[in-house]
Amino acid sequence: MKILPTINCLTHLVLAVSISLGVTFPSAAKQASEVFQQELPQHQQQRLFPQPQTVIWREQHFKFNQNTRFTYNSEEASTVAHYFSDFIQPATGYVPELIDISAQKNTNEVRDNNGDNSNVIEFSLIKSRDKTESYYLKVTDKKIFLRANSEVGLFYGVQTLRQLLPAEIETRMPINKSHWLINGVEINDSPRFNHRGMHLDVSRHFFNVGFVKRYIDWLAFHKMNVFQWHLTDDQGWRIEINSMPELTRTGAYRKQTVVGHTYDYQSLFDNKAHSGFYTQAQIKDVVAYAKARHVEVIPEIDVPGHTSALLAAYPQYSCHQQAVQVVERFGIFENVLCPTEATFAMLTKIYQEVAALFPSKYIHIGGDEVIKKQWLESYFVQQLMQEQNLNSPEEVQSYFIKRVSAIISQLNKTLIGWDEIMEGGIAKDAVIMSWRGTQGGISASKKDHDAIMSPYQFTYLDAYQSRSVDEPKAIHGFLPLKMVYDYEPVPADLPKDSAKHILGVQGALWTEYVKTARHAEYMLFPRLSALAEVMWSKPEQKNWQRYSGGIKALLTRYQYMGLNPSYSAFNATATANIIKQGAQSSNAALLSVSMQSEISSQHIFYRTYLPIFAEQFSEKASEQPLTQWQPYQKAITVNMPTTYQVVTQAPQGGQYFGNTQLTVAPHKALGKKISFVHEPRSGRERILDGVMAYDQYYNVEDFAVFYDEDLDATIDFVEETKISQVVMGVDTGKHRQLHPPKRVEIFGSNDAQQWQSLALLTEADAALNHPVLNMKFRPVNYRYLRVVAQNRKNSADPQIPELPLYIDEIVVY
Repeated sequence: MKILPTINCLTHLVLAVSISLGVTFPSAAKQASEVFQQELPQHQQQRLFPQPQTVIWREQHFKFNQNTRFTYNSEEASTVAHYFSDFIQPATGYVPELIDISAQKNTNEVRDNNGDNSNVIEFSLIKSRDKTESYYLKVTDKKIFLRANSEVGLFYGVQTLRQLLPAEIETRMPINKSHWLINGVEINDSPRFNHRGMHLDVSRHFFNVGFVKRYIDWLAFHKMNVFQWHLTDDQGWRIEINSMPELTRTGAYRKQTVVGHTYDYQSLFDNKAHSGFYTQAQIKDVVAYAKARHVEVIPEIDVPGHTSALLAAYPQYSCHQQAVQVVERFGIFENVLCPTEATFAMLTKIYQEVAALFPSKYIHIGGDEVIKKQWLESYFVQQLMQEQNLNSPEEVQSYFIKRVSAIISQLNKTLIGWDEIMEGGIAKDAVIMSWRGTQGGISASKKDHDAIMSPYQFTYLDAYQSRSVDEPKAIHGFLPLKMVYDYEPVPADLPKDSAKHILGVQGALWTEYVKTARHAEYMLFPRLSALAEVMWSKPEQKNWQRYSGGIKALLTRYQYMGLNPSYSAFNATATANIIKQGAQSSNAALLSVSMQSEISSQHIFYRTYLPIFAEQFSEKASEQPLTQWQPYQKAITVNMPTTYQVVTQAPQGGQYFGNTQLTVAPHKALGKKISFVHEPRSGRERILDGVMAYDQYYNVEDFAVFYDEDLDATIDFVEETKISQVVMGVDTGKHRQLHPPKRVEIFGSNDAQQWQSLALLTEADAALNHPVLNMKFRPVNYRYLRVVAQNRKNSADPQIPELPLYIDEIVVY
């Protein structure tokens, strides 16, 4: 699957889907702005985001034209007025007159040559007890008032004013209009959280300064105030350190990059060198650019793990002191800094230069995913543990982080680390960024440490956005728009004294599988707007119906901004549930398939295919549809293996979106009792739920997962049941190739003691036939069915110390 090129209009999307699905459209494709813009009053089209504290719409309009004047009453207000003037000039061609009224007592006395004091946008800095980032915005038919007690408050007011203008204002091309209408409104607004951040990984794939500046612009537009710059990792060192030039000479370069997912059992590489780093002059330029947009830049320099690029440049700082390479794959690696005095002296030099470049009060040191094997093998570390009374490798990590914290404290900075830094004892004054879930933030806040909530399940925008098989490659997981929007950062049962330590929320864009700017845009938008509302708006102000009702207009604005947003929220999702049958245990249970879209106004269509393993149910080839396109109206009862192909259609008709597939298999084992010799690590319920996952993107939640253990499962049919076929789904085969089982054998029994072998797949058979293993045998009658699938185990790859075996279904006929 390749990422669609610039989607400035739906034509690109329609053509791509029509080619892949063979869809016939009743009408030609239209521009997205035409398709999505409904005939509504202007203020109903403009759902502001993030939602302000109070909004009162007025039935009047301000006409913004070439005669509109800007006034300001302070240096700070002047800065914002000039910023807005610069912003509107490309599209409007207007060059507003800017008037300093700081010496005037009555701002209403500003008049034009005809004595008229209207047609003015007033930028005023006023004294108040409001929060620093608060603002007041009022639009009448005569005048626009924008007031705040700080420059940043005025700046955020301007971001709202941008949204009140038609979406065309975002284009950098001139538009010939005599005037631009701004809807009457009165807004009082301020943010919920002080920390509203977004992260960018430039280590896995390097992004140039121009992209980084655009990224900062996007954060400012969404009223985010923190940019976390992930500058170092195993795959590349991206920041110039003058005292250690080899960091960028060697560490910023890797020979090639893995193609496909890093855990593929048959890894391929692109044979293309990847390199890049930021000079200190470029970093100063970016920091100044961000400051002008009220975005704080927090550097992340990862230690003690994720340091392969550092150790490739300076191997003497590892415990084994052997040469390593900048890593060409993604994941977690054993390379780790050794906790010697030489290492801490080296880190002192690095952090001194970093502190001088970044005025932020924070430095992020990573601290996550540290494999401690090299420490345990090190004589030096064993001696250190005795000297420092350290009883575990986790306490060694705590010792390391505390030493780094002391270095950072001496630089008048505060350490931020991922939640693993709590293991073994937390460093004094450290701020915890809770990424593995919410528990890290909860634990830190209860210990009176500040915390930033960044749980990957809700804030990592490198996950898949829909279940469409046309989604571009992502790391894994499922994070649709509504799931982002519904996230609540402060647990309801967290005591108030602890809740005050939740500083805010942090999103992340990791770039293992995001190589280009257009792909990054696709992953960010519109989910960034949902995350912005999580950060800015209070829970009682959030409303999914209001927010989703404005998505179409928001996507249009993104397009005028030249962005490549995702339309995944319009894709339909199909789900299946078991329908309980009667007492006849020998009958296959039925399934009920339902379809829905996050945006409820969409029209859903589907057609059906025969799955690749179910030829006996139909004479038609599985490549040909069993049914033609038909509208979805209510839940569908399914009595035979079926693949559903699902698309959605815009309300005006014509345009189809997405390509979601769901393969379901009603069979005799649905709802039956199943027992395991080794319980799966997760996903027990996926074994007999009737849903196949081989045609889905990779999501661990679609599978029962066994790590370094065999699948050895026994199904109890309650009474003797005639069986002749077992089908197993063993990996997705779509976006991530997993390890098939080494050997599979099927047994039958009536007493669960004496077992008769019914079918056997060798290693060669399993490797050849996955992702769906289809085993047929002569019809037999048994009460118990036993399935044994051998895990390949004994991994020689440190990337995968425990080999996973993924099973998504055991289908019995």
